[in-house]
Amino acid sequence: MFDFKYILFIFVIFTAMFIQSLVGFGGNPIAMPFGIILVGVTLAKPVMTILAAVLGFVVAIKEIRHINWKELGKMSAVMIVGLALGLWVFKTVELDFLLVIYGITVVIIGAKKLFFPSEKEAHPALQYTALGLAGLMQGLFVSGGCFLAVYSVARLKDKQEFRATSNAIWGVLNALLIITYFFDGSITDEVLITCGICIVPVFIIAWLAGILAKRINQKTFLKAAYVILMISGSVLLVSNL
Repeated sequence: MFDFKYILFIFVIFTAMFIQSLVGFGGNPIAMPFGIILVGVTLAKPVMTILAAVLGFVVAIKEIRHINWKELGKMSAVMIVGLALGLWVFKTVELDFLLVIYGITVVIIGAKKLFFPSEKEAHPALQYTALGLAGLMQGLFVSGGCFLAVYSVARLKDKQEFRATSNAIWGVLNALLIITYFFDGSITDEVLITCGICIVPVFIIAWLAGILAKRINQKTFLKAAYVILMISGSVLLVSNL
């Protein structure tokens, strides 16, 4: 179990949790492609879901005064529909095909964000479409963050409000996913052991990210994250073609 690929996966988890807690999105879309290649989707998906749920709730509780409850309600209502659709697609469509589509999607998102950033707010119809896609991608590969950002950037102007509300929605969505995992048998001993190894470092990472969030230049940090996003999507795509 504790081979080189597994240890690399642990490192990928910590990187993802740091990014997620720092800016409120982007951790799992970066980590999941690497995780799938290193340990497979049956381990990577539930582990990333459980840890993202814990992290989301930790950050949201810590920053609870900054949560926009009205927007959280809207986001939850739309994303839960997309989440249900994503779970259904994951169980009915061939995994290899989904992984190719996932890799292409991640590369396109990273390239768009890096090379064609837009300061304009998306049209409301596009915002809600992105919100539904965020739920869909969360159900498929726990990777809805980049789509959620399209909505959140337009609706949550304050940086702390953005971070707190985004982490709250990931706590809610991932908690729902975990419930489905108990019913379909995805919560294995290996999943629980991996989460046990990671849980304390995740709390430390969330604490450090909270300190850095007030000091770091997030635009520069996000550019680096988008480069990693493109790399992770490309690696997944090449490995499944």
